[in-house]
Amino acid sequence: MTERRSGIDRRSVLRSIGAGTLGAAGATVASGPATADENESHYHNPVGPIGFGDVSIIHADDGTYYAYGTETPYDIVPIARCDDMVSWEYFTQALQSYPDWRDNEDAGIWAPDVNYYDGQYHLYYSYSTWGSQNNPGIGLATADSPEGPFEDQGPVFRGEDLGMTNCIDGDFRVVDGTPYMVWGSWYGIHGVELTEAADDYVEGTEFHLAGDMREGPMTIRENGYYYLFYSTGHCCDGYDSTYEVEVGRAEEFTGPYYNQNGTDLRELNEHRSGVAVLSGTDRFTGPGHNGAIQDENDDWWMLYHVEATEADETRYMMLDRIRWDEDDWPVIGCNGHPSAESPVPGADSYDCDGEHFETSLSTGTPTATAGDESGETPEPTVSAASPTTTAESGTPADESTETTGSTAETTTTSATGDGMSVLATVAALGGTAAGALARRDTGDGDGDRGGEGD
Repeated sequence: MTERRSGIDRRSVLRSIGAGTLGAAGATVASGPATADENESHYHNPVGPIGFGDVSIIHADDGTYYAYGTETPYDIVPIARCDDMVSWEYFTQALQSYPDWRDNEDAGIWAPDVNYYDGQYHLYYSYSTWGSQNNPGIGLATADSPEGPFEDQGPVFRGEDLGMTNCIDGDFRVVDGTPYMVWGSWYGIHGVELTEAADDYVEGTEFHLAGDMREGPMTIRENGYYYLFYSTGHCCDGYDSTYEVEVGRAEEFTGPYYNQNGTDLRELNEHRSGVAVLSGTDRFTGPGHNGAIQDENDDWWMLYHVEATEADETRYMMLDRIRWDEDDWPVIGCNGHPSAESPVPGADSYDCDGEHFETSLSTGTPTATAGDESGETPEPTVSAASPTTTAESGTPADESTETTGSTAETTTTSATGDGMSVLATVAALGGTAAGALARRDTGDGDGDRGGEGD
């Protein structure tokens, strides 16, 4: 079983945070249900609950959505559920103990990727530590129900198996009946064919999709193309994070993938050197590590996390529509920035000029659009009044991803939260810094660790 810290029951803490509990000091940041009004036609970002970094989601046969996140001090892969992609409530944890195939007691479980495959729920996860190259890997746990319990099946592959480093941030896909895993953080985005049982890799089938300084890959099929979304920039630095999402597309799943400027993604090896489709604002810093899922109208929605809000230097889960421009390139929300308010998934219409859409973009902030030919991306803006706290630094990233199982159930991933102030979170959870739920209090960190995740 996972430990309890400071004598506080983890479920009580997460549920109270999800309800927007006020701390004794500091104002709360509203999130999800905490800011929702009685009008069910729209929602407000962030969507909760707290403690769901690198979120992956799936839509079960009974209509329930399940979200799975990177570990917290209280859960090894927490699970939340809802029936609308918006009103998330903490439920339980997917794993009851840490898998035994790592020889490092500081290794953490990051970036879950959930799928329905071959009659079972497959939960892929990264097993790594911050700042090392000690043979990280992607493991598999399975269950008969999305609610678990999930039983660990061991590693699918590790870095030394493939002669590569930073084998984390997995994205499972089935293409023409063949299972694949796409993964990568900092040292390129890669793919490999899996065995029919999807619990092992097929030797000699590796392929290269994108260059260095990128992570958290996620692929979808739309408009006759395969789209590869990934995050670039630095995660996990609170208000100093520069995380954002870029994209490329290909006619074949194995590539090559090109961006809006016609650049082969394998040639991009610097941070933020592609074309951004989602970047931060002064209200929401460092959006990234996204996943995607389709609503009842078959419209795509992106779930992702931000590294901080204007009031709280903690990760939060966000949700925005993926729209398509006239050249079939994705536009996130209405302007390539997080929305503050949006029509709900499945709504009859999505009007960027309507009363139920509000951008988080301040007047004068550069707008990243899918058709930008410059290839440049605006720097995230940080409010001068924003509080500051100690944060991990040094490498890009976080981890999560989307996936589609063979039975049309779709997964996603993103980030953390519901409304609780930094001070209240620290007071309640005994964290060593604001954002403790998004970064392991052992100092291992969570997320990209680009070049630093082991």
